[in-house]
Amino acid sequence: MKKQILISLGVSVLTIISLLLLFLTFMEGRFFPGTMVNQVDLSLMKREEAAEYFSNWKQEEFGLSLVDKEGNTELLSGKEIQLRYAPDFSAIPKPDSFFMLFSLGKQKDYPLKGSLAYDEELLRSFVEKYAASHSTDESPRAGFLSAYVPGAGYLIGEEKQGGKISAEVLENAIKNAIQEGKNLVRLEDAGVYEEAEKRENLESLKDEKNKSLPGTVRYNFSGEIVELNSDTTLSWFTEDGSKLDNQRVKEYVKNLKTYTDTSGKERSFLTEDGRVLSLGGKYGFSISEKKEVKQLSENLLAKENIVRDADYETVAASRGADDIGNTYVEVDIGRQKIFYFENGVQLLSSDCVTGNIARRHGTPDGIYSLTYKARNATLKGPDYEAKVNYWMPFNRGIGFHDALWRNRFGGSIYRNAGSHGCINLPFNSAQNLYQKVYQGIPVVCHY
Repeated sequence: MKKQILISLGVSVLTIISLLLLFLTFMEGRFFPGTMVNQVDLSLMKREEAAEYFSNWKQEEFGLSLVDKEGNTELLSGKEIQLRYAPDFSAIPKPDSFFMLFSLGKQKDYPLKGSLAYDEELLRSFVEKYAASHSTDESPRAGFLSAYVPGAGYLIGEEKQGGKISAEVLENAIKNAIQEGKNLVRLEDAGVYEEAEKRENLESLKDEKNKSLPGTVRYNFSGEIVELNSDTTLSWFTEDGSKLDNQRVKEYVKNLKTYTDTSGKERSFLTEDGRVLSLGGKYGFSISEKKEVKQLSENLLAKENIVRDADYETVAASRGADDIGNTYVEVDIGRQKIFYFENGVQLLSSDCVTGNIARRHGTPDGIYSLTYKARNATLKGPDYEAKVNYWMPFNRGIGFHDALWRNRFGGSIYRNAGSHGCINLPFNSAQNLYQKVYQGIPVVCHY
């Protein structure tokens, strides 16, 4: 009985050992049940089969974009260079491991490890063809200082790489990209093109040239800005910037005067008695060409950046259609009256005597501005000399003054016994007007 038991036990042990040997033989080179890599179930799969699977998987997945300096893109696929992935399963327990029995039935996901491999001859062939088809004869260009650019001054022109591609540099760039797992290679950044010569001190040279430019003069015409900058004035200077073409400055000032002067232009005027007249005259803005040419030349030679008014011979109260304003002196020649308005309110009215019509000394109509005022002046002409207490000229030798030699004013005296063109006033009226007027105040003469 005991012998039978021992025989049965021996048979069982031999059976178990045989089954175990069969299992170990079957599992040789295979993964344990429950083994996963990158979430791929490799249970009972041979390692060679798994290696082939991951090799093809990487090949199909791989794509490297090559972007040239023109922005054109070409894709290098894994199949073109027979890219393969050599997985490393050394960290995954093998079936002959002591830990096999403890691993059975347990599921574990291992990270994929390994390295990429490819056919170097195929890669070199691809690179040579790519370099040949994408290269040009364009030579590299070094950085440079530009000519003057309107609105920007002198600038630095960027250096430019040549058009020829170095196959050796490109091949190394692709190899590095493959090993680093990149999917994009920009050829300019990789340095595959022929580099331009490096030029130093361009930045300091640019700054020096821009500092030597003529300054900017901004004219302020009552809020309207007219700018004169180096876009226009650079060509007025000699090459070394030390001398200025005076004729060009004169031409500019003449054009500026034409554009901005208002002197001599007709204006509408509402008279004291409610009539609307159109009057000319010297009143208004008038640039002094001589003074402005001198001032502008000094500004430009000094390289100044300034905002200023032009140099004027005459100015108006303001710019615009109503540049007379509401403070002025009105001379109604037909009615032989003068009126002084301040801020639209009439503060003075007086009879007067204007130029003698019969002798062709009639007072000209028009709009003017008071030139100056003076006390105790002597007025002289070819056939007269008169001392006055208050003298207020506005049109060359024509102005307001008292006339103590007259005992009557107004009416029709001016037609045959008028002045040489001046506006004669009673003493009190002249004194009162003198206290109110100022240089530049508009004077409106009309019939």
